[in-house]
Amino acid sequence: MTTSSSFIARTAIFCLALVPTTAFADLVSDMTAYVVTTDEDGVESYFQATSVKPGQLIEYRLAHTNTFPEAIGGVAVTGPVPTGGILVPDWSYTDVPATFEVRGEFDPDSEGEEWSTLPAERIVILEDGTRTVEPALPEHFTAVRWRLSDAMQQDASVHQGYRIRVE
Repeated sequence: MTTSSSFIARTAIFCLALVPTTAFADLVSDMTAYVVTTDEDGVESYFQATSVKPGQLIEYRLAHTNTFPEAIGGVAVTGPVPTGGILVPDWSYTDVPATFEVRGEFDPDSEGEEWSTLPAERIVILEDGTRTVEPALPEHFTAVRWRLSDAMQQDASVHQGYRIRVE
């Protein structure tokens, strides 16, 4: 993988699943990537990422504000786990009640990827054709999402965040 600003640019694309979908233009969203460093005392510092290097820890911060003239229900906020990055599954946050999920190929009989809460499991077909279920590992995840439990009220803002490690 090339470690450049293209890595950051690819991660800046994220999706919002909205009901009603006409509200898309009225949900103001922002996603920012930060390189996280830790000093010898364990104090973290954050620098806006313009390029990345293998081994670095990247924190994505997402913010959304509902400028629609009414509440928006069924909001799901999705962020990518870019190629060359591995999700840190025990580090994510949201400031509103929501269900956190990861996406990956968990079922070989289903076309495409599926969403799962953590801990996620995947079906593996062994060389002899037998199937086994095993834990899905962070390197199997390609995206994260939060399905908001409540409607976003007019003028309300929500914030989420997660981390990945660059391979």
